[in-house]
Amino acid sequence: MLVVSLLVVLLVTDRLTPQSHPSTPAVFPGESWTWKTPEAAGFSSQKLAEFSEKYVGTGAIVHGGEMIHSWGRIYRRSDVASVVKPFYTHFVLKAIEKGLIESLETPLLQWVPELGTLNPDLGYKDRDITFHHLLSQTSGYGLIERPGETFAYNDFATGLLAWALLYRVYGLPPKRYNDLLNGPDLGEILGFEDSPTLTHPNSIRGRLRISMRDLARFGLLYLREGQWEGNVLLREDLFNLALREPLPPGFPRTSGKEAEILDRVRSIGGEGNEKGHGGSLGYFWWFNRIGLDGKPFFPAAPPKTFVASGHGGYFAMVVIPELDLVMVWNIATRHRVERWSPFDEVGRYHVNDMIREVMAARTN
Repeated sequence: MLVVSLLVVLLVTDRLTPQSHPSTPAVFPGESWTWKTPEAAGFSSQKLAEFSEKYVGTGAIVHGGEMIHSWGRIYRRSDVASVVKPFYTHFVLKAIEKGLIESLETPLLQWVPELGTLNPDLGYKDRDITFHHLLSQTSGYGLIERPGETFAYNDFATGLLAWALLYRVYGLPPKRYNDLLNGPDLGEILGFEDSPTLTHPNSIRGRLRISMRDLARFGLLYLREGQWEGNVLLREDLFNLALREPLPPGFPRTSGKEAEILDRVRSIGGEGNEKGHGGSLGYFWWFNRIGLDGKPFFPAAPPKTFVASGHGGYFAMVVIPELDLVMVWNIATRHRVERWSPFDEVGRYHVNDMIREVMAARTN
């Protein structure tokens, strides 16, 4: 029995440990991406072409820090829905590194005192919301439950996080949100080519419009454990927090009963109770964990795979450390009427199908 227990611990630890890389120097894009053939990366050009022909939209595949395949206009900026959310995680953790936020347990009330007057009939529960609650989708904001009691995939809470983070913590008026996105804490180091924006006039402020070739740079940063050509963009302990253990499969979901919210802070785009967590959602990253059904969240993917998903996977950023691989796509649907959301019930199977097809294109 002791041997079995130790084996379980070792397997779980291996899944949670960030992927180590060979001693050979890591490759990063410069002013533009370097390319190599799919065959040089161990993939079939023909099979990757057949894969991308099935899906409309735009996408790219990066192996070992170099582009090996793309489809559509990868230079065009477009909205990526909830794929923006790991960017919020990055900037929250960067604010801790810079000393702007003491810790993830710091009450948001310190930055948003307006929360102190909300929901008196519920004991002013919103005074206890922390950054951890917002990143883990357990804040109870706009719902009757107290912070930490239940899970809700809650875009009103994410809207509160984005506004408080950008406007109050970093002290940026909306017209300057792009200064953070494209500045020395991210875009300036990664070398974004297409000037991604959080303030596009066709988007809700705080929503991200980015090209696929720039989104792939962000995915590569997290594949490279927060480091970029000798620059440590996110301290090791904070990087490990970004990819923290997801909620356990049995963590309860909200009742969905609504409560008071701030008038001036609205949703980032969706509703207050959109989907479950499936035992696989951490700080806005979805992980390949074993769920209540006893199966991996993405059966076709290697165990260390993690994913950012928008609109049920219709937009996505997939990081596969075991293969040194990043995949990104925008509007990757085979049929315009195809249903992708909610992610935990429908979309993850579409994403799994796409991962399976790319895995099938491997030649070694």
